[in-house]
Amino acid sequence: MLANIFERKGDQKNVWAELFAAKQNNMAIQANVVGLETHKLNGESVRCWVLEVEPRGTVKGIVPRMETGVEKSSEMNEFLGQTIPVMILHIDQDAEQVLCSRTRAIELMQEIALRRMKVGDQYTATVTKVSQNRIVVETSGFSFTFTNSDLKLPFKDLRDVYQVGHTLTVEVKEIVRDGQSAQQSEAAAGEEQGEKVPASSIRLIVAPVLQDKWELIGTRFNLRGVYKGVIKRQFDAGYWVELVPGLDVYCLHPKRSLHKGLLREGQVVFIQLQRINNKERRLSGEIIRVIG
Repeated sequence: MLANIFERKGDQKNVWAELFAAKQNNMAIQANVVGLETHKLNGESVRCWVLEVEPRGTVKGIVPRMETGVEKSSEMNEFLGQTIPVMILHIDQDAEQVLCSRTRAIELMQEIALRRMKVGDQYTATVTKVSQNRIVVETSGFSFTFTNSDLKLPFKDLRDVYQVGHTLTVEVKEIVRDGQSAQQSEAAAGEEQGEKVPASSIRLIVAPVLQDKWELIGTRFNLRGVYKGVIKRQFDAGYWVELVPGLDVYCLHPKRSLHKGLLREGQVVFIQLQRINNKERRLSGEIIRVIG
């Protein structure tokens, strides 16, 4: 189970009751990663995430590096500002601190998901990392990496397409158990006999469910039409404006009467679609209105 204490209202006593209940019932909670600190644990200096585990921010959550689920200490920086699932390991009410584990929360989420998961199921996955050549997505406690060839997109840089927080659909192709392909019927039979298979011994093979975004041209997006978009990246000569993930329009700098100075990534604009190159799958347009 996954509890969201951020949605709960009430006094401080109720917040502590929620935290104790989550620990006693082995529930995962959602918490925001708000900082990094070094703490002494068993006489050793350990880098830790600092969490905001309740709305007022008066209770401090600590996740030691070995409980983060990341391989390298440097990767901890990438989670700053993100909301993550954690399980509570220890509560120190006097110090107003709770010791937490993301690793154990992920194991719990995987275990729950595997009880009902079968080949052919589709899930919404959230993008957690983006680089030029690959993206990392997470769903139900599982993490998957896709490259440009997996996604079959006509872009050299995936940062032109995806951002952290974007979603895409993935389909379960295979459930691999103890190094062998396990059909769902076998897994279900094991559960009926009371056999509990650790989630860590099961590997999922998934594939992205791809929609050719170019199919939206001529239906949802038409030549000379005006559409809302988001500034994705800035270049010397202009901007890439995202209409939907995977469909960007190249625009020159807007007229000075519309906006004085450079636009910033994430800013909302309206563009007029002026050229459609079907052969190269390239869109060009003009920014005609800037929001904010």
